[in-house]
Amino acid sequence: MGESGHSMSSGRLDEAAGRAVAALRALRAAALAECGATDPGAGDGFRLEWDAGTGAEALAGRALEAAAEIAAERQAIRPGRVYCYDCQTSSCAHACPATPEEVFAGYEPTGRPRWCEFFNLLLKLGDPRTETLFAKPPQVLACMIDGATLKLEQLASFGRHSLTYRIWAQVVAGYLHVDGARYALTAQLVEGAGRELRLQVIADRRLAERLAESLDGEGSALARVHDALDEARHEVESLGAVWPRAHSGPASGPSRERAFGILRHLVHSIERKGRQQYRRTRHAEVRAAQQRPVHKACEDVLDAAAGCFFHDAVKHAIIVAGKAGRAHAFSPTGRLITSLNIGRDELDSRQRRRRYLPLSREEVERFREACRRREAGLAAAGGEAPGDGRTGAAPA
Repeated sequence: MGESGHSMSSGRLDEAAGRAVAALRALRAAALAECGATDPGAGDGFRLEWDAGTGAEALAGRALEAAAEIAAERQAIRPGRVYCYDCQTSSCAHACPATPEEVFAGYEPTGRPRWCEFFNLLLKLGDPRTETLFAKPPQVLACMIDGATLKLEQLASFGRHSLTYRIWAQVVAGYLHVDGARYALTAQLVEGAGRELRLQVIADRRLAERLAESLDGEGSALARVHDALDEARHEVESLGAVWPRAHSGPASGPSRERAFGILRHLVHSIERKGRQQYRRTRHAEVRAAQQRPVHKACEDVLDAAAGCFFHDAVKHAIIVAGKAGRAHAFSPTGRLITSLNIGRDELDSRQRRRRYLPLSREEVERFREACRRREAGLAAAGGEAPGDGRTGAAPA
């Protein structure tokens, strides 16, 4: 090929490459906007893999995953983590407890989170009930700590008056016993930069998962504590709907008092609901676990949006997120394995950790068709269809 022919070929390649780069930048911008990461520099760490076999829908899915990771890194209020003013992120190692028995004890002068074993924090607070944590049977204790106490040592130059992650107050509670281990938890009422209010539950991942998967109506301590947290979360969401308008007016004081009332009620609920956790035998816990409600499984499969279907990379099951915190685990052929309750925070957490991977629209339709075929086959044979109450082991 002559020099002129080579030049024309290079020109066409440059034009094609330019169009591809422009399209990729547009895809990046759209994905970041979808995830709310629109601030300058948000796309600096954006990484996207492509090969010749990647279709448009798969590429869009990968772009959303990459954008979601960036948004999570830049987000101050992240489920299960506090904000570290020292590192200016909620994704650092300081943002969560190092051991299952630790709770948030306040900020250091530099704005770094301080964690403390629940027992030791109660001692520092002078709680006279502390010794009952180790009585026979041990008691579940909870107490509320106001935000001013938590930032008492924090310097103004390290976020003491910042609205990035403003803790109004928190509840610390423990110990909940899971598989022979002791766990404590922190529940914070937090205001963010956009005046949004959130109930942040911070606990070891194993406790968070067991709480999320606790069973409706089983009566265990974990289920009752989960219900108490869920009730408080709904109350905070209700308050959050009016707070952006109320924060600077006469309704500010009553709104704050309502918030503290929510947390005081949470203290009472956790202690009361956790009181009977040692009165149930292991046999009763197992029996309750076998009664996991699943009658909504088939309905949720048909009604759920395409974005509610996931592949569980650990259990190799199909997860369908339904209404009211319900979720269902299926085999790829549509056999119902189990149903569980999983909170929004835990569902988001499993997606960020890439345990729950979104299915494509084609995969969702294939799975729905497999469920329809299985249901029709079971009905024709006079057997039980999905949603009949059949259960299996919960994906932990």
